[in-house]
Order: sequence, then C-alpha cells, then structure tokens
Amino acid sequence: MAFDFNIENDIAVITFDDGKVNAVGFDLIEKFNTALDEAENNANAVVFHGGEGKFCGGFDLSVMKGDDKAEQHRLVQAGADLIVRLYGFPLPVIVAAEGHSIALGAIMLMAADLRIGKDGGTKYGLNETAIGMVLPAFGMELAKARLALTSQTEALLFSRIFEGKDAVKAGFLDAAVPQDQVLRTALGYAEKLKMLPRAAFAESKIQLRKDTIAKMQG
Repeated sequence: MAFDFNIENDIAVITFDDGKVNAVGFDLIEKFNTALDEAENNANAVVFHGGEGKFCGGFDLSVMKGDDKAEQHRLVQAGADLIVRLYGFPLPVIVAAEGHSIALGAIMLMAADLRIGKDGGTKYGLNETAIGMVLPAFGMELAKARLALTSQTEALLFSRIFEGKDAVKAGFLDAAVPQDQVLRTALGYAEKLKMLPRAAFAESKIQLRKDTIAKMQG
C-alpha cells in the first residue's frame, strides 16, 4: 500500500493506493488515524484521495472471508470508529474519488463533508444486501442521514450501484466531473472551506450530526 500524507497551504492531503481496490485493513486504518491526528493539529482542511482511477472497494476480504470471527469483528469495529471520527471531524473533510467506491468505500463518502467523483464508468454504492449481508448500524444510520430519501430503498434494500449524476442525486457524491478534474476540483473546494472559522465549523458540525453519531455508536 502506497500511502502519502502532506500538508500544503493548510490543506492535508491523504493519498492511499495499493494498486488494486484499496481494501481497508488494520494497517490502513492506523495510517488514516495517524494522519488525521496530524491534520487536526496542523491543517485547516483534509482531502482524501484514493489514487488515480480508484477510491475504495471495502474491507480487506482476506480478513472478512477468513475463519477468525474475532478478527472480523475487530476490523469492522476499527472501521466503524474511523467512520464516526470522519463524520464528526472538526475540519472540513473532502473526498476525491476517481474510482469505484463500494461498501466501506461508499460509507467513507457518506462520512465526508464534500465528495467529488467521476462523471461516468465508476460505481458508487452499497452492495451488502446483494451479497447476503446487513449493513452495520454505523453504516445504516449514516446512510439514512446522508442519502436522499427517494434513493434509500434502491440503495439500501436493492443494492443499486450508482454512477455519475445518479450518484450525485442519490447522495453519494456532491459533484461528478471528468476523472482528470476530480482531485483538482476537490482541492479547489478545500481552498475555500479551509477559510471557515475553525471553532464555529467544528461546533456547528457536532450540533448538526450529534444525534446520528449517537445512533452510529449505539
């Protein structure tokens, strides 16, 4: 997993790319949390970028399809803790998702404040029902808060996967642009959002989301 973290002009950019689907395991979650610690102390906005042509395909299947149920539970809990942290993070969180964002990848989109994705040929959505799973409470409560009411049945019960403008309409993305503009657009928004008064932003965010966060943690 190639992982890069840098802060420039008060914007923390977190880039992660394993050359495949950017599966999330214990090591990546630890790196995310370490980067967020530094961003919280030294930046005014955060951009997550999954590398060229990708974002995140979900949890590490080597753990999730393994025989160790305790490890599976531990990984899901670590992922849930990360998502709750992102959703309540005191700085603006922007995602640049050039590629597929499925399962936990889609949940990461919903946890971010602003999501820039690709305008076509890229899949965004929650496939849990289709693969015989029930979305964990942290994901379900987040989906109910962030997805359009008119899209929740399709997204959560039918496992519809969205692309481009349909992903915007459903609530997985805020904008869909050509792939070569995804990161640039996300950084452009970060330049604007970093100017918001930090304390007011953080308090407003918690006031807006505290009820959902309590349900996610329940």
